[in-house]
Amino acid sequence: MSPARTGRQIILDWLYEEIRQAKTADLQRMAGFLAWAREIRKGCAKTRSTSRKAQLGAWRKKVDQDVRWGG
Repeated sequence: MSPARTGRQIILDWLYEEIRQAKTADLQRMAGFLAWAREIRKGCAKTRSTSRKAQLGAWRKKVDQDVRWGG
């Protein structure tokens, strides 16, 4: 019995079958779409990272600053 295939393997097999039957224009549109999707994911990760950093320091807005006595 062969090992179970992952979802990624199944999708890649489907993609390879479609690539075999595709025209050049189809491949060009597909490559453009994949590049666009990767850029969107990268932007989303950057936004999440920025939000996390802002949340880490958000408590400082609700706390009084230290009192320092001059000498």
